[in-house]
Amino acid sequence: MKYIIATLVICIIILLIINVVDLNRYVVRNVAIYDAKIGQRLKVCFLTDLHNYSCTPKFFEDIREYNPDLIICGGDIITATPGRSQKNAYEFLEKVSAIAPTVMALGNHEYRAKIYPEKYGKMYEELTDKLNELGIEIISNSHKDIEGSNVRVSASEIDRLYYKRFKLYPMGDDYIESIVGKIDKEKYNILLAHNPDYFKQYNAYGSDLILSGHVHGGLIRLPFVHGVAHPGIKLFPKYSGGAYDDNGKFVPYADSYVSSKNSVIRLIVGCGIGYHTLPLRLFNPGELIFISLDSKK
Repeated sequence: MKYIIATLVICIIILLIINVVDLNRYVVRNVAIYDAKIGQRLKVCFLTDLHNYSCTPKFFEDIREYNPDLIICGGDIITATPGRSQKNAYEFLEKVSAIAPTVMALGNHEYRAKIYPEKYGKMYEELTDKLNELGIEIISNSHKDIEGSNVRVSASEIDRLYYKRFKLYPMGDDYIESIVGKIDKEKYNILLAHNPDYFKQYNAYGSDLILSGHVHGGLIRLPFVHGVAHPGIKLFPKYSGGAYDDNGKFVPYADSYVSSKNSVIRLIVGCGIGYHTLPLRLFNPGELIFISLDSKK
């Protein structure tokens, strides 16, 4: 029995060490996507779920080295906790916006701060003031055309109802069009949709590429099952992190392009950068995602 206990203790210590390491590191993911609708090549840096985390200088150096044409923040850059300073989030936004033009969608934390000022005070107002100061555009139930590339970036600000815990509230296939507007099929359409649970509805909207976050990689990532937990208090979410094809099937990053296997990437779910509530990122380091969009190889 004592050997079993000793083994368990050693395993727990090892897992704790791995978790601490993963909480303080990040990996770079590179995705190349080809589509005939794309004009000139567009290099995108996709960042999501910072949660007021403090990034290392190397993190920003890696972004500069990639030299993106556009930086997309997919939401939850702040953490909506009453009275909490968002200093790290503001410093992050200052640094990334100095590298390349930057746009931002709202995650559920920004959305909460926006619709509940009686709880969060001027948190959202201060955030928008900062974004305006930095020239960062919020895309919310609207779109932005990227000059020269024929790429349109849209973002859906879905109702709080669709972030409820324990239960996935039904969403109609026409809901996204009702809030974002009709899609222009002549353009390559990127939809920023923070919660990936509604991939079916985002796909029905006609998006060429959907960028999501929210799930933090599932907190713990395991082979084959991928993410273990969901912020909505659910286990083993289908879309926890990584790339998925138009049928919602997981596609390894190594094959994340239109290859000889004809893997068409429709959804990328960023595992995020920081964390909130639980300091847990086991086998799940932060992610810095670089997406190259071009018309041909």
